[in-house]
Amino acid sequence: MKKKFLLYFFASIWFGVSGQQINLQQLPDTDSIIKLMYSVNNYQRSQSWKNIDRNWKRATWYTGIMAFYEITGDSNLLNQAIDWGAKHGWRIGSEWVYPANRLTCSQTYLKLYFLENNENMIKRTKGFMDKEIEDDNSAFDQGWDYVDALYVGIPAYVMMTSITRDQKYADYGNKIFHELADSLFDRDENLFYRDIAAKEESVETGRKIFWSRGNGWAIASIPRIIDYLGGNDPEKSYYTDLLQKMAEALSTLQQKDGLWRTNLKDVDEYPEPETSGSSFIIYALAWGINNGYLEREKYFNTILKGWNGLALSIGPDGKVQWGQPVAREPGTVSREDSDEYVTGAFLLATSEIYKLAK
Repeated sequence: MKKKFLLYFFASIWFGVSGQQINLQQLPDTDSIIKLMYSVNNYQRSQSWKNIDRNWKRATWYTGIMAFYEITGDSNLLNQAIDWGAKHGWRIGSEWVYPANRLTCSQTYLKLYFLENNENMIKRTKGFMDKEIEDDNSAFDQGWDYVDALYVGIPAYVMMTSITRDQKYADYGNKIFHELADSLFDRDENLFYRDIAAKEESVETGRKIFWSRGNGWAIASIPRIIDYLGGNDPEKSYYTDLLQKMAEALSTLQQKDGLWRTNLKDVDEYPEPETSGSSFIIYALAWGINNGYLEREKYFNTILKGWNGLALSIGPDGKVQWGQPVAREPGTVSREDSDEYVTGAFLLATSEIYKLAK
């Protein structure tokens, strides 16, 4: 049945293999989009027993599940998320080294709190945050020294302020974000380095190294922060400006098949398409149009090409293929590569594509 659906889904589309031009006119209908999302989520559920249950990888998948729930209202998706959190007693992530990673789970708990108003869902997260805020050391000294942290950690603090009305949480998250951006954002390229080490690295051609998923983490964090800032929050203009700068830079680096490469500025180094970074980028661009922060005329074709590049990467079983394995830098990708965070990024992107198609 899934194979028949996918064949039907692409029957009216002309497309080429990786590296060829995609020639498309419009987004598919919303029913087709939703069916594809169910296929992807069902595949990941069938694989979930293979991986650790409470870490940033699974939690990134669940950020996508919550976005999926928000556009469908499907109680099965809601219960999937509630059951996962309850199973672990609403504990933060199991990682002990990086505090940001531990808060990826909390983003789902906080989302659920808005729906369920259950204090148990956020009690442990709040306790963890309170201890972190007491630390006066710099972001880097506290372990917030990599660009992924912008996505996996910062939004939880802003969400906590939205719940508690205590500004200290958002202030702390904004402070960390600014410290990371001041160190890792290249204002000439309007792109992020993955970490301090990446600033000192370059490929043989001498080009700077900008990692696709790293920049995906960065730009995808912005919608998740802005959504929970107060209407008159002075930080909103900072994040909006950053979204617009990154959107402009990233849109010029999209390849003919609609996807981005792991090395954004040197696509020949690793010429394979990559879906996790591409999904995060498409998510942010589509969200920007849907919420009035990006011009539709300027970015719609980028999103259209990106969406169809992503859709063509879905296997007949619902697997999101071409997802770079865990890394801190550009690298090779194979068709069969995938993971839970790849699925989560795809569901996030597709939730905004659905809104755009409506």
